[in-house]
Amino acid sequence: MRVLRLERARLKFLVKPFPPYCVCCNGWRATHESREVFLKLKVRRMDLVEKAQATTLIYVRFSALILCNISSMRRTGKQFLLLLTVFFICSCGSHSSSNSNSPRAAAVIGLTSDFDTLLELCTANSDALHVIEEMLFLTLCELDEELNLRPRLAKSWDIGASGKEITFTLRDDVFWSDGKPTTAADVLLTYQLAVHPQVGYTGRDRFAEIDTVAVLDRHTIRFTFKKSYPDALLDLQIPILPKHVLENVPPEQLRQSAFNRQPVGNGPFLLKEWRANDRIVFEANPDYFGGRPRLDFVVFRVVPDETVLLSSLLAGEINVLSYVPPNKLREIEHNPDLQLLRYPDRGYSFLAFNLKRPVFHDRRVREAIIHAINRQNLVEVLLNGQGRLVAGPIPPYFWAYDASLPLEVFNPQKANALLDYAGWSARTKESWREREGAVLEFTMKTNADNKLRSDALVMMQADLANVGIRAKPELLEFGKLVEDVLQRRDFDAVLLSWKTGYAVDPSPVWHSRAIENGYNLGAYRNVQVDSLLTAARLETDRARAKPLWRAFQQQVVADCPYVFLYNQDNVAVVKKQLQNVKMDVRGYLINVEEWYIAN
Repeated sequence: MRVLRLERARLKFLVKPFPPYCVCCNGWRATHESREVFLKLKVRRMDLVEKAQATTLIYVRFSALILCNISSMRRTGKQFLLLLTVFFICSCGSHSSSNSNSPRAAAVIGLTSDFDTLLELCTANSDALHVIEEMLFLTLCELDEELNLRPRLAKSWDIGASGKEITFTLRDDVFWSDGKPTTAADVLLTYQLAVHPQVGYTGRDRFAEIDTVAVLDRHTIRFTFKKSYPDALLDLQIPILPKHVLENVPPEQLRQSAFNRQPVGNGPFLLKEWRANDRIVFEANPDYFGGRPRLDFVVFRVVPDETVLLSSLLAGEINVLSYVPPNKLREIEHNPDLQLLRYPDRGYSFLAFNLKRPVFHDRRVREAIIHAINRQNLVEVLLNGQGRLVAGPIPPYFWAYDASLPLEVFNPQKANALLDYAGWSARTKESWREREGAVLEFTMKTNADNKLRSDALVMMQADLANVGIRAKPELLEFGKLVEDVLQRRDFDAVLLSWKTGYAVDPSPVWHSRAIENGYNLGAYRNVQVDSLLTAARLETDRARAKPLWRAFQQQVVADCPYVFLYNQDNVAVVKKQLQNVKMDVRGYLINVEEWYIAN
């Protein structure tokens, strides 16, 4: 009996403190209250081999549950040894599996800059947004390959006859990573935060037409709009957040809350580790309603230098790059261990003017800069021809695009004439233009970790020097750029790219309401543009909406708030060992839970 008590004590020690990742548990956090959920999850969507392995794992969990409570049972030594034998044999069986779900299977994705947060309401980082929307949190619906909405957190929805009500019925088998169920109360809190002015969510304008949000029961929620409009369902697609974690966080403190770096999610992956400017590690969510992802981990490695990043890929330290600079394609396109995935980009690059700066108050100066920059040369030299010029604020793949917009051509003669007419005709001894003793000069900021952008600034600097404008590139670490441009609006001109959504809604960039808490970086303000944006967004008939969108685009182009540059094709590279990777206009993580490592 003395020996038996000793073995019981040792077993309690071995079984009770399961680590966050346990090989024999295949990533499962073994807590007593989760056993029932585990049994439900493991028998879904499995082939015969996986079912056999799941059966073994279920025996392991069941044995572990009995063993954890053995000290409260009256058992003979023989019964105890029998249980111990079952536990040992089943555990060994789980170790012997060898397939794409093998322990520690991981995809390593290269990034040039770290995330700032994992909360969509507080970030503009496109890589972070991909992770938030595809890996950590569920939206009510999601887009399929044809860009039609399909169920995700919501299993169904109903649009009222007036078009002003949308009622969602949520799934009842979705849980947060702390074990709490996802309910309609979470949806309500998410939208309350999204529209709260002190949160500062830059996309809150798209919820301006929401009149009320009502929780009908635990899994049903209804949105009522002031007016019906065509993109209401699309506009509601933001990642849902946990009420029980965030309800006591003051809205003005949301950006500084611990949740930004310690999120409680309900998507296919969970945050495991975040080492600033080094790596971000996500582990498979065993409670994910769609079934446990095939990978155990997805790791984002931060390597600021694009050349070093590519070397890491070739050395096998990274197996996914979501973007390869066009000038690097020749180095990898014939590598037999790599596959290139090409997919269209949803955005465009631009040079934005800060219209609060006196140097840009005169529209003629802004127009001269547009004519002075050889944009086609940027496409040919920097993009290797894998892109196209952009004429205005709506990309050409949208139905609302105005094909009649002129593509302003490189014309340094016209640029010189405009500058002379604007009063900048005098020259310094270095040939810089001046007026009343002030040189025509400004700085152009962008992020240092993006070689394409930094090279573009150098080429634009040379073009502008040819017409007497002294433009100085300023390369910043991405976090500093975000602080200067998005938060403090401290810049003369900035080179960036916008990623557009799937609804035609440029108001977060161009409406005057977006100057303080949006993406209207240059403080562009035009009353006519504001009214056109509002009217076009609410028009349900495309035939009537199209002239409104055309007028909007023509007015913005006439005001010259940007140098509209180019839209480029994305080229990603993936190690062939990583299988079932799909990428398209929706992004590069659209089916990350289905990726796997081939044997």
